Amino acid sequence: MAECITAADLCISKFHRILADVFAEDGHSEYWMKGGRGSTKSSFISLCIVLLMVTYKYVNATVCRRVSATLRNTVFNQMLWAIGELGLSDHFKATVSPMEITYVSTGQKIVFIGLDDPTKVKGTVFTTGYGAVQWFEEVDQLDGWDQVSSVLRTLRRGGDRFWTFYSYNPPMTMWSWVNTKALEMERKGSCLVDHSTYLDVIEEHPDWLGAAFIEDAEYERDEHPRHYQWEFLGEVTGTGGTVFENLREVHLTDAEIRTFDNPRNGIDWGWFPDPWRFVRCEWQPGRRRLVIFDERSANKTTPEQTARMAMEALTYADREGGEAYYHAQRILCDDANPADIAVYRREGVKASAAGKGNMRKASYQWLAGLREIAIDPARCPLTWQEFALCEYERDRDGNWIDDYPDGNDHSIDAVRYAMMREVVNGR
Repeated sequence: MAECITAADLCISKFHRILADVFAEDGHSEYWMKGGRGSTKSSFISLCIVLLMVTYKYVNATVCRRVSATLRNTVFNQMLWAIGELGLSDHFKATVSPMEITYVSTGQKIVFIGLDDPTKVKGTVFTTGYGAVQWFEEVDQLDGWDQVSSVLRTLRRGGDRFWTFYSYNPPMTMWSWVNTKALEMERKGSCLVDHSTYLDVIEEHPDWLGAAFIEDAEYERDEHPRHYQWEFLGEVTGTGGTVFENLREVHLTDAEIRTFDNPRNGIDWGWFPDPWRFVRCEWQPGRRRLVIFDERSANKTTPEQTARMAMEALTYADREGGEAYYHAQRILCDDANPADIAVYRREGVKASAAGKGNMRKASYQWLAGLREIAIDPARCPLTWQEFALCEYERDRDGNWIDDYPDGNDHSIDAVRYAMMREVVNGR
């Protein structure tokens, strides 16, 4: 049977590292696979599932979509394709009612569940092994992460090793729950996040997609570039209401940060559920560029404790191998809590009120008007998420209005306060 398994020939080379990770002893347990139309990510996942079943006799798989009626013509046929391409059709038996595929020699199963009928999830039982694999196809169509996690709590039972695959084409809007979750998944150590497009396919196997597909993609690229970016490249283009179109992702080294000589620091007060948030920035006025490179966040933490957190953030060495010391830099804070500012000063922190006045809209416009806001997502994941997802408000008819949403903006507020002197001068 081993000679029948030629998975590397059936998937693009971009997926080879993921295939190796799936079967590695220290591999990830979750695979978040997003991208544009025609990237073959679903084909790859189906191959992984079949190979896991024939490799590990305890593996059963559950394949989920939002609506039961869509299963047969999508993931069910996709799994049959993988079995056939691997030369294993004689070893599997497929039935439509119930919709499942059985590995004949062991009794392992692939079951297909539409999440519009929750009872089917609870009724999933395997006689051989356990439900080690879950695949959520078109996960963006589900109601939210709560629905996914509820299914996982039901299915991830009875074993020690699990593989969970999520596949989807990113929705256009920044505020979609799945786009927000993708940012979180990139920070999750047990999850491997991958983004693929049809360009990865045609580079090696243009025949897999065909001339008509490629022609359609190229037409969209030339005639409707924004739609092309979303549909074929899987980019979160937004719906036209993105506030910070000047946002750039950067990856900073400690050596680069040590060269910064024009720091700005800001604090947004919070207790619970709103968090306390501290950010550090480097202001480069000649380039009209703001670099955000550090953040701290806390809930239910006293001013004395957060003051120490701020001091720790400002305690560092000026050169590699040098001795760290506290840099008494000014921190501009939300005006709303003068008592907390007084505590900070008693603790030795050079804290002052930002003097925000009626400057919320002006400060948003000032930030959006910079040439570049550069954020390191690894160092500032919360700040990156807020800036990336920020869209203008809508009126009751869904039309964009010239105002900014209030909520999930704690880092943005801290940055606004850090830069308030420049905002005021710029205005």
